[in-house]
Amino acid sequence: MGKQRAGQRMAAAAQPPPDPPARGWRAFVLGQAAGLAVSPLIRFIAAFPLGVAIVLLSTGWLVGPARLLDAWHYRSYTASVDGRIVDAWLALDFDAAAQGDRGNWAGPARATHCAIVAWQGEWGDPLRRAYCGNRINVHGEEILPMLVDDVTMAPGVPFAMPRDARGFAVPTVRIGQAESAWLKAHPPFSAFDARVSRSAWDALRRRLDRPLDAALAGWGTPVPAFPLALDPRDPAGGMPAAFVADKRHPGNAGAWLAGALLLVVGAWLWLRGMGLLMAGLPRAAMLFAALGPLLLLPWWGERMPGALAHVQPQVAEVVGDMLADIDVTGRLVASSPDAAQLAHGGEQLAWRIGEGAYAETLGPVGWGTPPAPPADAGKALAALVERASAHVAALAPENRAALFARLREDKEAGRYGGGLLFVPAAIATGWDGARGEDERRAAVGFLDAWVTSPVETPSPYEPGFAARVELFRRLGDVPDAAIANRARSIAEGARPH
Repeated sequence: MGKQRAGQRMAAAAQPPPDPPARGWRAFVLGQAAGLAVSPLIRFIAAFPLGVAIVLLSTGWLVGPARLLDAWHYRSYTASVDGRIVDAWLALDFDAAAQGDRGNWAGPARATHCAIVAWQGEWGDPLRRAYCGNRINVHGEEILPMLVDDVTMAPGVPFAMPRDARGFAVPTVRIGQAESAWLKAHPPFSAFDARVSRSAWDALRRRLDRPLDAALAGWGTPVPAFPLALDPRDPAGGMPAAFVADKRHPGNAGAWLAGALLLVVGAWLWLRGMGLLMAGLPRAAMLFAALGPLLLLPWWGERMPGALAHVQPQVAEVVGDMLADIDVTGRLVASSPDAAQLAHGGEQLAWRIGEGAYAETLGPVGWGTPPAPPADAGKALAALVERASAHVAALAPENRAALFARLREDKEAGRYGGGLLFVPAAIATGWDGARGEDERRAAVGFLDAWVTSPVETPSPYEPGFAARVELFRRLGDVPDAAIANRARSIAEGARPH
């Protein structure tokens, strides 16, 4: 018995003493700190395979299974009808929170043409539906042709800005509350804009106030018809005819094979990335979390960059840009008019001819309605010039002088949107001996400023290009040699290359 107790005492003495409580807590805290330190690195590493997987899976889905599902869905769209655009706007969006204090907001911004279309049929009251098309990158002044040029919201799908009672286009931009607040709170990015505008919001309003372009778009281009294809059993679900015609083709074997390969590689990368991100979880939980999103692939394509931002924001931003460029021409979202992008809840900018910065020059002109209407922008420009000249001729001499003085101020301030319409009237006034000296001097002063650098040389991509160049050629025949030489140089430089 004594020997047994002695053995127990020796065994107990051989065992190490237990850790004090403080030592256990220390190990726990150190382990947590190490996990927190390593976690950002793990998320950064995992974000790369996850980001590439998102791009591959989205692309594979679009070129493969999505084509088959679309062809099946639109097989019953056998009826057709012509709709008409009753409202339209350009929806402008960017991530104001991610933008922070970076100045170039237009770099990450996207623009989308949206229109509300109405159509009539045998079903009774007219039906209405909204369509928002491709998401287009915005880079500086490239937003200008999105407003007034002959654009489409998707391949073959027409678009046109609203017209006012005079037939002029009314360029309209809608911007979310967060984005408009950001623009109002930050200075312009461009050094030129910073000299003449207090905020990015003011600079945007100023840059897009182009009344001549809007007038030519309205008088030179009729609002196009909006052909629709629809299922006779559900006429309210009509879709643009060109969009339906494209979606009815399920693709070819090569596209399906490429799509399948992209899906397989994307799924493998996805599982690898999720394995890195969720290392340490039970295998069953990790597989559930990884496979769940794959089963929801048709719905998460546009949303996954937002989820990836919780893992690594910079990688998510790059992935979001790549996804936006994958199917630029194939995106078209149909909805009820109230559910369209920025249909409600944002701010609207609309530029109407004769308002704002051009109220004193273009506002008093009696434009009337478009004659005939003109068949093209060149004839439209001629009609606009004729009405502007008739207005100037009817003014009192002192008012005529004040008008030309204001046109000169506009040009020197970089406002080029309406001066060209008054060039023939200024030519007729400047060297007319029957006119008073003040109005002749004001007219010549305006023309001198109009051809003094910086000058907006007519571009072949502008509506009414040939008619614009012809006005500079006419100015090249005036008696003032300095004005004439500069005007001829501008006309020569405007030749299409």
